[in-house]
Amino acid sequence: MKCQLIVLAALALGMAATAAPVLAEDAACTIWTVGMVEDEGGEVLTAQACSTDRPDAYLGLSCFGGSVFVRYDLGLGGETEPELDETTDVTFSTGTDAVTLSMAYQAMDGTHAADANLDDPLIHLLKAGETVTIKDEPGSYPVKTFSLKGSAAALGGLVAGCS
Repeated sequence: MKCQLIVLAALALGMAATAAPVLAEDAACTIWTVGMVEDEGGEVLTAQACSTDRPDAYLGLSCFGGSVFVRYDLGLGGETEPELDETTDVTFSTGTDAVTLSMAYQAMDGTHAADANLDDPLIHLLKAGETVTIKDEPGSYPVKTFSLKGSAAALGGLVAGCS
């Protein structure tokens, strides 16, 4: 019996040790980064972060020819799938300010996307505050929250590299 308890304790410690790096990786993605990311047409300069409440949900802003392309997996974790030609108004809110974009569903990568200018109000919104909440106006998809930690530097790098 004593030997079984020692084995169980060792297994529990081993599982805790292997679980910690996964949690650390999930937490790390909530801090905004900027860099080259592989896209269907090659590498593109992208600022991105994952949701604090759903680490597999990413918000990314990429540079394409002097403008910004916003991608977000609106439907991830939802009970319904987006329609192929769906366009949805999506609101980004810091609690004090909000910006709404019409985002079109992109079947190839399963995200909703929109074009923005380098000086778009969304970029300014994402550089200020502590968190941003993203929700669709009809309320069909789960609301997700993103930390804005590191967003000013990441989005500043994106704009500078995209100009």
